[in-house]
Amino acid sequence: MIGSDMIKTAANIVKGVLTRKRAYHSKFKQIRWVQEKLLKHQEDKQVKKLAIDDLSIFYKRPYELLHSYREIFEREIYKFKSHPEAKVIIDCGSNIGLSVLYFNKLYPDAAVYAFEPDENNFTLLSRNIEHNKIKNVVVQQAAVWTQDGAISFNANESEASHISEVAFDSKVPCIRLKSFLQKFKSIDFLKIDIEGAEVPVVRDCADCLGNVQNMFLEYHGKVDDTEKLAELLVIVKAAGFKTYIRNAADIINWPFVDKHSQTLYDVQLNLFCYR
Repeated sequence: MIGSDMIKTAANIVKGVLTRKRAYHSKFKQIRWVQEKLLKHQEDKQVKKLAIDDLSIFYKRPYELLHSYREIFEREIYKFKSHPEAKVIIDCGSNIGLSVLYFNKLYPDAAVYAFEPDENNFTLLSRNIEHNKIKNVVVQQAAVWTQDGAISFNANESEASHISEVAFDSKVPCIRLKSFLQKFKSIDFLKIDIEGAEVPVVRDCADCLGNVQNMFLEYHGKVDDTEKLAELLVIVKAAGFKTYIRNAADIINWPFVDKHSQTLYDVQLNLFCYR
């Protein structure tokens, strides 16, 4: 005999499947409600694989995969139009490669240059590119910075890995983004999601952003760093961009009461810069 608790659970599952609506009109397949529930209960240490549509995605952290897939494929936050067809896309902070897979779907003939300094993320990035037979992608295990060489890096196998000022953190190779940008006459899309290093990097690149048609920046800062955000917006405007700003993470519930968060960054914003 079926128990009442089991009936309620089954009813809730059906209700969730039937009532969940697509908030964005994306051509890419949604993660199903049942898949979401399974992902939320997975551990985050071992490599796993998610098959969705014609993609196979290798990952460790299920909650980050869920969040990133929804942003990149369901909401298509990197979607852009290019005329003629896109030729050059530069992805700074590729993590495990969902952005690279998306760019390849959007413009399969474009050359994509992907940078990811975290060794474990880079391994998954390379595996996802190889397994899905993605062509025209050049990957480099390096951080983008204001100079070439090596830099201290806090690697924690997650989206929060970041350049660090702590001396005993491991060193990773770094490249000067400005020098790399200067290799191209035109860049269709530049993505910079580098966990707090975006202000010095963009400041260094300020006089060579004129050849970038579309730029996505994720700003990370403390509430006391308002001048950094202001500087970033001045640089973007001087480069000729229009800017749309969206909150990437609503961290502080009552800003007038809890004036700082207990996280690394109080403010996370997505800046969509276009001409």
